[in-house]
Amino acid sequence: MKKNKLLCFAAICALALSGAFTSRAQTKDPGELLDKADFETEIDGKPVSLYTITNGRITAQITNLAGYIVGIWTPDKDGNYTNVVGHNDNIQQYRGFSRNPVGAALGRYANRIGNATFTLDGVTYNTTRNNGAHTLHGGTAGFDRTVWDVEEASENTLVLSCTLADSLDGFPGTLKTFLTFSVTEDDGVSIDYQATTDKPTVCNLSHHVYFNLDGFPAENVLGHVIRIDADTMTEMDATLIPTGKILPVEGTPFDFRRPVLLSERQVAPAARGAFVPGAQLPPVPEGMVRSFDQNFCLNHGVTAQPELAATVYSPASGRVMEVLNDKPGLQFYTGGRTALALESQLYPDALNHPAFPGSSVLRPGETYRHTVIYRFSVRE
Repeated sequence: MKKNKLLCFAAICALALSGAFTSRAQTKDPGELLDKADFETEIDGKPVSLYTITNGRITAQITNLAGYIVGIWTPDKDGNYTNVVGHNDNIQQYRGFSRNPVGAALGRYANRIGNATFTLDGVTYNTTRNNGAHTLHGGTAGFDRTVWDVEEASENTLVLSCTLADSLDGFPGTLKTFLTFSVTEDDGVSIDYQATTDKPTVCNLSHHVYFNLDGFPAENVLGHVIRIDADTMTEMDATLIPTGKILPVEGTPFDFRRPVLLSERQVAPAARGAFVPGAQLPPVPEGMVRSFDQNFCLNHGVTAQPELAATVYSPASGRVMEVLNDKPGLQFYTGGRTALALESQLYPDALNHPAFPGSSVLRPGETYRHTVIYRFSVRE
């Protein structure tokens, strides 16, 4: 990356990786962004590049490899811009990930499928096991391993498309998906999916972008204040597969119905202790967790238009991020600790739980639709 360009970052921490985001500097000029040249290459015979969209106040950068959002530049309370998205510097580092979904588009089925199996129209399908006994984020050949075609690239909109073949990772049907990124007039970054199929299939699309509203290399997100509009959550077994029960959040560390400082619910890294394979971790104080990886059952359920689901605020920077979506679930993940993810989705393993809201089934002639918006503002 050229020295006069914004922000040189170290390797991203991922679900299965350790480490922290680092940054050299901030800037007051949101026009000085990541260098497009560091992302231009060819993969599997298809061109890869970096695309910039903006409304003049909020700027996002996206690569068509896996639909990675590599940057969202927003001002803090003093007008200083920085990238609030965890990312890598260049396309070579992204290709070297051992867990590609970090920061990428997720499909054809986001989150987990219990025991990597489901039944549709009386036929049982076995999908790729890539998370112990389960399927995670669609297997090993989904959106996060795909070079998307660029359908449109304008000042404030990027439209990508991809086709996942019938039987890929064990899923039936050829799935054609259009993924639209846009920067809205009210300072949101919108992620919109539309998908169709030629055979009955299952579909649950999401995005795994990671945020730290203080930018990087802030040590962690424990100083962020979180609110999630959910009275209930899915009960999970030890492997994070829903049992089918819906539990109240009241009286648990998962109650974010009112704004909560994350450090009041999640232990600091020193209290967590260093990871030693086979060693017993130190106990966690009552009312706290080591980290979050939990699906919340949003009070708004399935909606025709995106509605407010969660709010994140950093008193240090003054940045506020509102999450709006039209799906019933929101996965709150803080495992990397230097950043957090709020993934809009159906409930995990919903295709094996008919009572869960929203349908996982997509049939020929139907169009799957899903929109999530991350909207930014500043609080003095």
